[in-house]
Formats: sequence, structure tokens, C-alpha cells
Amino acid sequence: MSNVVGSSLQRVDALAKVTGQARYPSDYSFPNMLHLKLVRSTKAHALLKTIHTHPCHGIDGIYCFTAKDISENSFGSIIKDQPLLAVDKVRFYGEPVALVAADTPEKAEKYAELIKVEYETLDVVNSPQEALRATSPKIHESGNLLLHIPFQKGDVEKAFNQSSIVLEDSFKVPVVDHMYMEREAGVSFLDEEGALNIIAGTQNPFYDRAEIARCLSISIEKIRMRSATIGGGFGGKDGNTVQLFLALVTWKTGRPARLVFSREESLSASYKRHAGRIQVKLGFDQSGMIKAYRGVLYYDTGAYAALGPAVLGLGVEHAAGPYVIPNVQIDGHLCYTNKPQASAMRGFGAPQTAFAVESLLNRASKILRMDSIKLRRQNALFKGAEASLGQKMEHSVGLKEALDCLENSALWQERANNSDPMVGYGMAAGFLSCGMGKGIPDKAVVQIEGMPDGSFEVKIGTVEIGQGSNTAFVQLAAEALDVAPDCIRVIMGDTALTHESGSTAGSRTTYICGNALLKAAEDFKRQKAIGITNPKGLGEAAFPEVKQPDLGIGLPHSMFTFIAQAAKVKVNRLTGRIQILDVFAVTEAGRVINPMVLAGQIQGGVVMGAGYALLERLDFDQGVPMQTGLSTYLIPTSLDSPRIQAVSVSEYEESGPMGLKGAAEVGTVAIAPAIVAAVNEVINIPITELPVHPQNMISDLMKLYEGGG
Repeated sequence: MSNVVGSSLQRVDALAKVTGQARYPSDYSFPNMLHLKLVRSTKAHALLKTIHTHPCHGIDGIYCFTAKDISENSFGSIIKDQPLLAVDKVRFYGEPVALVAADTPEKAEKYAELIKVEYETLDVVNSPQEALRATSPKIHESGNLLLHIPFQKGDVEKAFNQSSIVLEDSFKVPVVDHMYMEREAGVSFLDEEGALNIIAGTQNPFYDRAEIARCLSISIEKIRMRSATIGGGFGGKDGNTVQLFLALVTWKTGRPARLVFSREESLSASYKRHAGRIQVKLGFDQSGMIKAYRGVLYYDTGAYAALGPAVLGLGVEHAAGPYVIPNVQIDGHLCYTNKPQASAMRGFGAPQTAFAVESLLNRASKILRMDSIKLRRQNALFKGAEASLGQKMEHSVGLKEALDCLENSALWQERANNSDPMVGYGMAAGFLSCGMGKGIPDKAVVQIEGMPDGSFEVKIGTVEIGQGSNTAFVQLAAEALDVAPDCIRVIMGDTALTHESGSTAGSRTTYICGNALLKAAEDFKRQKAIGITNPKGLGEAAFPEVKQPDLGIGLPHSMFTFIAQAAKVKVNRLTGRIQILDVFAVTEAGRVINPMVLAGQIQGGVVMGAGYALLERLDFDQGVPMQTGLSTYLIPTSLDSPRIQAVSVSEYEESGPMGLKGAAEVGTVAIAPAIVAAVNEVINIPITELPVHPQNMISDLMKLYEGGG
């Protein structure tokens, strides 16, 4: 059946979700099930002296676990630096110290509160700058600097000296939370054959299985990991949340178990977006060509590494923006602090640096008296160009086309006729890498099997976390097999039924699994043509890597998705209140498989980016989080969401499945600096810190009025 790819097919999971049939992790329950409650640290940094678990001893139906119950008490996506349950020391407020299991949630809560912990308080490290001081306490024995990435290309000092205009500033971005509506949750049980089963909200079930096997000394064949329907991931469920705790309890007791984090637990102790301070210097010639970039990045990875080293790597790679710059110097620093571990979050290190470089570009456009789109267009990457880290752009690059589309949009055109002094327009551009990067194994294996009724099962090891990949896979399979979409059933994220295909992360899923799917379809048709009974097509694909240069694990990437966004805002010059009225977003993600799904992803990314720009931050007082719920940690609602028009420019990606690239993350990258640029059209004061909140603007507004602005 042709013409399925490229059409706005209804999402295959839409009906189940809107009717309540979809089962999320917290929807599962079993007879004789234990309810779990974590005993969490009340200190941000302290020696762990004694855990008094005796209130739980000898109580029927009450179980208590500490570090001594775990065979290998460490985990981590890159570095195994985090204990499952703290031993000797706690490094952030809310770190798990003990685990209580009981036959009711109320009993679990009660006995968890009865456990008392003795601490010897240590000084708290609050920021990367503090972390790097010689006098600061060491959070880990190895020190507080987890990773330093230096890079240099060309002669930066000479280029700055020869530049007509040099701009420099320091930018600050906060810790923010994923704030998915479905909190971290899951269940576990032993099946009839004695195998350990875990159903959880996870983005990487095969990684979970391996960590459970290692930490609990269980044969990997005795573990089945499954992803339930996920109510939001955004990177925050790529790593252990509940999985290891559930496995520990069920494996030790033989009973089913259930663990659901409270919203306060999720805010205080789950994965976060990295806070950062980014120092940027840009040099331009008189025509607006960028001659040099220097950036110094300080990323706050919290108490443990998680995916922090990879996030810093992407921050470094994206720091100079999607532009041709001959002279580049970057120093990236990843530091431990006494905060919850920062890890993957949509955009993966790029939104932080985009805010900095795009803000300076918008300042430069005013100084040069040049339209901000024109400034970017003349510096934009193109196919065959050299990116900031020295790699050649060998895949599709549609940034100039996206900028052209943005320039011709009704939103940008109306800017010239705006007469309202309280309304401003701003834009920014961005890009985001696809795949895991150079030197990191990045492959997928997909299986297709025909059913007796003429339908097909497509088995894929990655997870649908809301990005619409399951719908894209139905469309790719239907077109490849020449059948109707309703003949395709996609099975995802089950270690017993699918082959390992890596994490649902890195804007890689649809690209790499789509390529493997098309190979599986070809293999299925080949087997059927030669008369094999009940053929099972198998396809494998690997993500392409750049040939040169090699800058260490993960750097650089070979493929990128591009975006250009414009925002229209209304600013009350008396109160500082900012209202986003309209957003126009143009994405280049190769061939678009499903326009409606892509538009939905960009719209979601815009709203998330608007929260980053104007509302969201997680503050800490000596390591203790100040926002503990939705009443104090504010996110945009539908009432705060602007009108959003999301369009795309098609640049067929030859290496992609039927021409596509990844697209789910890029929508968050550039919207914050676009909003800030729009605000700056109304109130021309330097904005160097997110979020831009009315309270933060009052003193600047007063200075503006006192100066006659």
C-alpha cells in the first residue's frame, strides 16, 4: 500500500490513551503485592554513621533493606559511581538510604518513618565554581571535577584581534525538572518459571536488565524487563529510577512489588537538566561573518555522573551553534555538586549553550544593523561545510532553507508593520545531533513476522515514550510490505520478545530502527519468495559515524536536525509580565514521515522551551530543594501556551529510512533565546539568566526608567 509514508496517520496509541485503556506502570497490581517506600537522606552532604532499622525487625509482613543486601551496590549509565542505597556517605538531599516493603502503602510509609539515621554533616558544594575551589570538600574521592573537555581549532586570538566587532558575556541557566505527568513507577514479580519480571516506565529496558543482573548477581536469562505505556520521559527515565529497587525486593522476598514516587520525591531526587554557566565571546567582521568563537562551559552534574559526561560532550559540540566558524576554542567542565544527579533531558546539553550563543548573535545583529535572519543565513552550515568541531557535514543540512521559510512567514513579515510598543518579535536557530556519536556502539535489530490472519508483528527493542515512533514504524512497515497500516502490530521495549536496539534517546530511534525495519522487511520478502514457511525477517542497522576527527568517546556526531524559530511576545513595561502570543517553527528533519506527529513534537518542544525561558527553575538552599510540588515548581499550562505554527522543509536524507532523520528533541533547543530576543525588542536590557521572570526584571526596569528608557 503506497503513500502511507508522508501522510498524517492517526497515532496508533491514541485511542487507548484517550479512552483510558492504556496501562501505565502505576496501573499494575498483583495479589500479595508489597508496597515500597524509600528512606531518603535529610542531609545534602554527610557521613552516614548509623541506620537504625530495628523498628522493622520481627514485624510480620515488614521488610527492610540496606546496602548490605545488595551484591554490587553501584550503578550508572557511564560511570558506576552511584550506590543503590547509600553506604558511608550521602551526597544529595533525598538520596536513598534504606528501603521498606510492606503489604499496604500506609504500613510502608509508617515503618519508613520509624527508621532513624545518624549523620555527621559535611559542608555543601552548591555550584561548579564552588566545586573547583581548592578549599571545597571532595564529594567523591577522585575530586569534584568529573570531566574536562578542551577543544581548539584555528587561531582564536588572532581572529579576535582582526575582528571588527567583539562581543562577550556570561550566561546562567538553572536546574530544571522533566515534570512528566506520570511519576517514576513500576512493578515486579516472579513468573511461573521463576524469572524476575519488571514492568516500569523506562527508556532503556536492555540496560535495566544488565544493571539488575550485575547488581543482584542474577543470570541475565532470568530477567525480563518491559516498558509500560509511558506518561512522559524526555530523558528522565533513561537510567535507574525504580527498577533496581523493585528487583531487589522481589528477588529477596519472592513477592510482587510496587513502587511509585511521590511528586516531592520526583522533584527532590530524580534526574534533572544540567544547570550551567556559559561564558561566550564572538568576533565578527564588518559584513557580519563570524570569525571566532570562544566558550567556557561549567555544567552542574549533581552528586553522581549519570549521563552527565555525554551531556557535556553535546554541550561542547553545539556550543558555537549551527554556523561555519573557522576559529573555535571551547573548554567544557563537568562538576559534581551536592544536588540530585543531572542527566539526559530533551536537547541533552544543547539548550544551555544555544541560549548563550543565540543571544549574542541577536545583539550582534543590532550592532551591525543587520536582520537577525540574514546574519544567521550568511553564517549557516550547509552540506559539505565544516562544523565547529572540524567534522564535515556529510548528511542533509537544511538550515538555510528553514531560515528562508521563517523569513517569509506571516509572523516575521508582520514584524515590519508592528506599532504596538509592548509587542516584540525575536528569532533564533539551532541544531541537535542524531545518534550516540563517534566511538559509541549504536545499532538496532528488528524482526518482522507474518501472522496467520495476514497481519504482521514488528518487534523493536526501543521504547515509545510519546514521540510517535510506534506510528512511524507502522507507516514504514506498511509501505515496505505493501499492506494497510492496520495490518501492522508493533511490539516494543520487551527484552523477552525483541532484540536489543539501544536506548530511546539521542534522536536516534526512528532513524536507526527504521533502517533495521526496512532491512527486516526485505529479508521477510526474500524468505517468502524462496518458499520458506513462516518466515521471520531480521534486519540490522548501525548509525553512521564521521571519519575525521576523533575527539574522544561520542564526539563528534555525523548527523544533525536543524530548526529556526520566531516568537511574538507582549511585555508589560510596568510589571515585567511576559505573554507569548505566537510562535512559528521551521524544522529540517529529512523527509517527514508523519506531518501531524512531527508538528506535535515541535509544539511540545516549544511549550517545554517556553517554561525554560519564563517559568521553570529548581532552587536549592544548601542542597535542599525549595520547590517541592506543582504549586511551587511552575510549568506552562494550556492557558500559557501560545499559538504555534510548526512547519518543515524537506531535505531527503539519503542514509535514512525512506529519507528521514530524528526530530523529537530539536524543538526545545532554540525557543528560549527566540523568546528572549522578542522581549528585548520591547525592553532593551541585557538578559543573561533564565528564567526571565517579572521579579528578575523589576530592578532593570527601574534603571531603564530612571535613565529615561
